[in-house]
Amino acid sequence: MKYGELFNEYISLLSKWGDYIRTMYKLKDGYISKKTISGKQYSYLQKRVNNKLNSEYIREDMLPQVKSELEKRDELEKRINQVNEQLKKIEAAANILDKSLYRKLIVLKRCAVMDSMPADMRRRSLEFGNAMAALEGIPASEDTENYLSLWVEGQNSFKDGYLQILAKYNLIKGVV
Repeated sequence: MKYGELFNEYISLLSKWGDYIRTMYKLKDGYISKKTISGKQYSYLQKRVNNKLNSEYIREDMLPQVKSELEKRDELEKRINQVNEQLKKIEAAANILDKSLYRKLIVLKRCAVMDSMPADMRRRSLEFGNAMAALEGIPASEDTENYLSLWVEGQNSFKDGYLQILAKYNLIKGVV
């Protein structure tokens, strides 16, 4: 493949990005606040959910673990930003060098985003997609339905099924 080294570097970065994202989904999110009630100090994990401040009490024995998770999350966010910058640079280079390569990279990036989702988010995405298809009156084929069910369960990668579907309809050629 022409520009194979660039392509391989991009794939490697996407793999790192996906690992970081999947790890972040497992970590606590928010910040720790302290409240004094009747002279005793209590710790809470706070974060915004749908523009509402959500507070969760943190037991004293769990405080070090929560702090550690929040620190790890901050570090992962920095790494994700660094990887995103590198991905953008490769995409910009590919866009100049070879438009076909650029399109392949973007397809792979979209697939990586889908594969990085946790199971509950995959399920909600599939439900939304099914609702939209029902509104449009365009049902998915049985093969697509089966593939997506396996993807939701984590048994298939999104990329494999997506590329098969694109190839089936001659919409893309030569992507991994």
